[in-house]
Amino acid sequence: MSRLPLVLGFVLLAVGVVATGCGKSEEKDKEQASRACPPAPAALGGTPSLPSGFPTPSQVTYTASKKAGPASIAGGYYQGDIDAAFSSYTDALKGASGYNVTHSEHEAVDAEVNFAGHGQSGQVKLLQGCKDRTRVTITSRPQ
Repeated sequence: MSRLPLVLGFVLLAVGVVATGCGKSEEKDKEQASRACPPAPAALGGTPSLPSGFPTPSQVTYTASKKAGPASIAGGYYQGDIDAAFSSYTDALKGASGYNVTHSEHEAVDAEVNFAGHGQSGQVKLLQGCKDRTRVTITSRPQ
């Protein structure tokens, strides 16, 4: 029984170290998101592979599109901060015929909007990497 306080002390120390590390990472991410943006990546030459009728807010520029097995992945950026990007995609998906938002989550510099519709399900992943631009990654797969 005399080892219990020692073990408990190590567990509490480990939890404290992990919590401190997470806080520093979050602060670093927030600092990065407040910096000026570098030049924007070039727009995709064609049309990204998105589900039928998938809504795209007007502030979005697609820069990449690929297949990964049965999944389609489109990448690009939203010209604006994470709050505006999250609201735009959430509202667009809720208003698009045949689509619904199945789950959403918004944190300081990243957010996700999960969706289903037109025989597809997937996620819009948002990550604000600089002051006025939010990276967008849309992954969809057959249901």
